[in-house]
Amino acid sequence: MKPEIIESAQALEHLCDELSQQEFIAVDTEFARETTYYPHLGLVQLASNGRIACVDPLAFDARPQLTALMQNRSVTKIFHACLQDLEVLELTLGVLPCPLFDTQLAHALMNEDHQISYARLVTAELDIHLPKTETRTNWLKRPLSPAQLEYAADDVRYLLDIQRKQQAELQEVDRDAWLQDECTKLCSRSFVNQVDYTEIWTRVKGKERLRPHELVVLQEAAIWREQQAINNDRPRRRILKDDLMIEIAVRQPNNSTELARIGNINRILEPAAIDSLAEAINSAHDKPESAWPSNRRRQLSEGQNKALTAVLAHIKSTANRLGISQGMLCNRKNAEKLVLGNRDLPELSGSRLEYIGTDLLQLVDQTSN
Repeated sequence: MKPEIIESAQALEHLCDELSQQEFIAVDTEFARETTYYPHLGLVQLASNGRIACVDPLAFDARPQLTALMQNRSVTKIFHACLQDLEVLELTLGVLPCPLFDTQLAHALMNEDHQISYARLVTAELDIHLPKTETRTNWLKRPLSPAQLEYAADDVRYLLDIQRKQQAELQEVDRDAWLQDECTKLCSRSFVNQVDYTEIWTRVKGKERLRPHELVVLQEAAIWREQQAINNDRPRRRILKDDLMIEIAVRQPNNSTELARIGNINRILEPAAIDSLAEAINSAHDKPESAWPSNRRRQLSEGQNKALTAVLAHIKSTANRLGISQGMLCNRKNAEKLVLGNRDLPELSGSRLEYIGTDLLQLVDQTSN
């Protein structure tokens, strides 16, 4: 099936009129973010039975029709590994596609592979081997070649067939409600501007060798860098590289003059930006020691360690019994949060509560006392 390219509002209107009559449609996106902070939408692929279309959002304003289609609750949108697609669609359209069906999540509910790739899933389900060409395409560059459009079309070409097979298999093992629960949670999230500024320093390479009084400087410098990256839509490391961030934290500059002498900062940043960063660093100097971040992981008590061991063992045994990915039950990070008393976790609501959450709560109560 040859993909058609949609380059006008009129053509998209006709397409969306047809797709809005479907129960299921396949959706994928292509975007670029190598030189920007935010992903920039380059293509939207849509497929129904007998039709594949590649919508070019750079040729015209495709947002009104795409927004209406993504919000049409009578049409289920099928994705594979949808998180990045949801982010770029929310950023571009201001809405999330609902309802949705994620074939990667569906696979994880019936197999031990938690994050199977689309190509491997197509091979596993349909015995079709996809080519690995065009993986480095700049999706914002025009014109797109026929080979690029075929590659993009392949990302939605097989989703409807896979979804039909998975839906039947999920119903056989009585897990279709579980998948619906997981997908509904995705629809209720926001994927844009969800930055925890107080923890952004943990993304800086080399932080492990810093002492606490250096970490607090790194924390404030990292917050400053992230805000600059967002405001200028540039990758954070193109504002300041990580090695310079570490050097700033170690050398502890007290003013703009001292800061400008570090590395080549005076050639990277404008004077006003240097002054602004110096102010952020000075605010770190004023923080009390009790507010300094730490590289140390919180130590569990003997009882908590005992509870964590029991929780992890139960997760593994339950996943093996059900024949699904452990990650679909509970990951280690959330297991530790559970043992530490956190109860605002996905494992303690919806289908996960039924399959694993109640057991884990009982285990924690029995083993941590």
